[in-house]
Amino acid sequence: MHIFHAGRDRITENNVSVHTPPIQTLSIDDCLLNADSDDGDSDLVALKNDHRIKALRARQRAYVDTTFEASPVARVIRRDWNILSVKLYINALSPSYRERIEADMTEMAKQVHETAEDVRAMPFGHLERSWLRPRRMNLEVVHAITAMWWRSMLTLDEIYATLICAEKTGLISARKRQAIMLPCHLSYLAFKCTAMKIQLKTSDELLTAENL
Repeated sequence: MHIFHAGRDRITENNVSVHTPPIQTLSIDDCLLNADSDDGDSDLVALKNDHRIKALRARQRAYVDTTFEASPVARVIRRDWNILSVKLYINALSPSYRERIEADMTEMAKQVHETAEDVRAMPFGHLERSWLRPRRMNLEVVHAITAMWWRSMLTLDEIYATLICAEKTGLISARKRQAIMLPCHLSYLAFKCTAMKIQLKTSDELLTAENL
């Protein structure tokens, strides 16, 4: 089961606001806007379902050039970002359903924040990170809720990278890492299922949903 450092959010006082009413304001550092890269950039990882998000007639778009340190997080983003963004945008056109999606995203953000606080307080000291293989991706942000998702995934990346480095050093076990990450993993699955209108009937199905 894959569970997802974020370099911290690159938001400065000099930012711009992009918003999709009536949800909330999406603020992104202007150095991240319109950060399309050349196709020949070998450091840039291509996302799946690029054609789907390009075809979406979103009111606003922002581009964020983001690097993920933990490969499991990068794989999830590569697979999920475009298709989930499209489904979320369409399903959120219904005000009542948008509230459901936003509630699950808020719950995920809260869970990730609490877990990050716990992990940052752990006495790991200096951790060797040179063995990590960061993946750089250019993400299209088409909705305020997906901006919240992006920021939460950055924090999940921070948590995951820290814990796998601690595990490699022998400071924690794989079982301990998995136990710490499980609430974040489940909250992400709940958000994804709501945003995409995926129905999981039992907790066993949720825990064994390998394709989510």
